[in-house]
Order: sequence, then C-alpha cells, then structure tokens
Amino acid sequence: MQRALLAASAVEAFFLLTLLGYGPLYLHQAFHASDVLASMAAAAPALAMFLGSTWWGHRLSRLGTRRAAFIGIAGYLAGGLVIFAAPGPWAYIIGLMGSTLLSSALAPATLTLLTVGGGDMGRRLAGRLQWQSSGWLLGGLVSGYAVSVVPRGFADLEAALAVLMVIPAVLMARAPGSVHAAPPAEEKMAGATGLTILLVLPFFLAYAGNEGFFTNFGLYLRALHIPTTWVGWSASISTALGWVMASSIGRWADRFGGKALLIRVLMAYTVMYLAMSLARSEIVVIVAFSVPLYPLLNIGIQRAVAESLPARLHGGAMGLINGASGLATTGGSLMMGTMSNFAGPHTMPWTAVSLVLAGLVLAQVLYRPSRRSRLSEP
Repeated sequence: MQRALLAASAVEAFFLLTLLGYGPLYLHQAFHASDVLASMAAAAPALAMFLGSTWWGHRLSRLGTRRAAFIGIAGYLAGGLVIFAAPGPWAYIIGLMGSTLLSSALAPATLTLLTVGGGDMGRRLAGRLQWQSSGWLLGGLVSGYAVSVVPRGFADLEAALAVLMVIPAVLMARAPGSVHAAPPAEEKMAGATGLTILLVLPFFLAYAGNEGFFTNFGLYLRALHIPTTWVGWSASISTALGWVMASSIGRWADRFGGKALLIRVLMAYTVMYLAMSLARSEIVVIVAFSVPLYPLLNIGIQRAVAESLPARLHGGAMGLINGASGLATTGGSLMMGTMSNFAGPHTMPWTAVSLVLAGLVLAQVLYRPSRRSRLSEP
C-alpha cells in the first residue's frame, strides 16, 4: 500500500503545483478577475486544506490510512471536474474549496504511514519527496506549456490529472495493510496539539512567505515582463535539484534532527528572498527562486514533529502540519495579492523576507538548546 500512496503523492504534487502556480493567472486571464480575486484561486482551496487536513488527521486513528486515502483521491476527482466545468471565478473558488475538504485527507494518511515506524523516518520522508518531486518536475515542464499555448490548457490538464488518480486508487485497493491505532485520551491529545502548534509556528510563517510568493509568481513575472512559462521552468529546476538531493536531505534530517534542519533552511530562505528583493536583474530572481529549499523545509518540520510525539499521535500532528501549510498559503497568497494590487509587485519579495525572518527569529527562541529537551518530550 505504501507504493500506491507514494504514486498518489506524485500525481497530487503535479496537480497542486499547477493549481497553485497557475490558478490565479487562469482566473485573471479566463474570467478577467482582479489581482485580489485571482489570488483567491490559491488562497481559497488552501484554506480548505487547512480545515480538512486538521479534521482528517485527528480522525486517522479511527479511520485508518486506506480509507482516508480513498477519501482524498475522491476529492481530487471532484476537484478536476470543478476546474474543468466552472463557468466563472466564484463557481471555481467555491467548488474547489468543497473538493479540497475531501482531497486534504490524502497527505495526512501518507505521512502517518511513513512516520509511525520511527527509525530512519527522514529517509522514508525523503523517498516520498522524490515521488513528489517527480510530479513537480513533470508539472513544471508540462504546465507552463499547456497554460501558455492551449486556451483551456490549465483546466484540461487538471481534469486529466484528477482522472489519473484512479490508478493509485486501484493499486491501493489491491494492496494489504492499513494503519489503525487506539484513539489517544482527550487530555493527551489536547496537550499534544498545543505542543505541535508551538513547534509548527516558525514553519507556518516561513511557508506563508514562500507559498504566498509562489502562488503569485506568475503575476510577479508578468509585471517584470518575463514570460510566465518561467513559473514552470523555475519550479522544474528547483524540483530536479531537490530530487537529486533528497537522499542527502533524509540523512541530514536523521543525523541532525528536524529542528536543527529547520533553523538552517529558514536562514537560507531569508538570504534568498533578500537577494530577490535587492536584485537589479530578472535572472537573479529566477535563479534565486530555483534554489531547492522547499524539500528541506518540509522534511525538517515533518521530522521535528514526528520525533517529538509518540506514533499514536502522528495522524493528528501530520494533519496539523498539512493544515498549517494550507492556512499559510491562504494568508500568504492574499497578503501578496493585496500588496501587489495596492503597493506594486516589487513589494512581494520584501513581504516574503519579513515573514520568513519572523519565522527564523521565533525558531531561534523555540528551539534554543535550553528548551530543546522540553520541546522534544512526547
């Protein structure tokens, strides 16, 4: 079943890269939406991801990974249909929010399956990253071409990807195994949720800056008079480098721990967005955004939380992480779209710098050695 879930993660990554990278641009071009309304193409489903992932994650111990994964795949099928058939921007936004409430069950199920075994979970998470990277890489190469050349390329591509989810669903139906655990006591769950929220806060701020910028990257490049196909190319370059580095990232996470890895990647993100903000050349923007930091951020937070909680709480924790990703994308996307609309696109990388820097400062406070042992207790 693990391979089936990893295959589904690859398709999911392709779907989400196209959705978040080109959804705002699609609403702007197809329905003449304003920058603020266009940013809702990413912000609205990301908000639904926050709500859905958190809800499904806390029910995984009762539901089981197999059933949760089937619910997630059904959500992606519904999402593809919404994108293909939506007659206007509000139908697109509302319909996609509904389907995402279901599709957000897939990631917590997959992450729970990969982290409950302990041991070298960093390497297992890196394996998932390589499957995802394959989806991101292909998505970056194909989606930019489809969106820029075919009139309905974006909608057709998302619908096709949703249908492609049937393949891992069939594989999963034929494979044995599902993770079930006794439901944790309510008081322990409340304490674990509080600890998880505390650990996730630095990641949340950094993710808001990074995904907020990414979801509006097409609009930012258009303002700089750079072809929007570079959204896909930049994502593909970053993803290819991340795929090559995945095994090393997994070993680093297992050797140094998720918290140390997370602090280092936040430092690197701060430098990257500062370079983009001060850049006088469009090439610097493209090169900086192609640096493969995203895998380090994801594995860092997943490992940090998993190593801090017992296995029976991983479902809720992974749901909260995935939910935080959605909420951060919502806030970051709306913030970037609003800043661009009222203050100009040059404010986007500066906004990202501010959010990532705030996350770095908070991480230094939360993860400093004097508190590390206390934060690592289950």
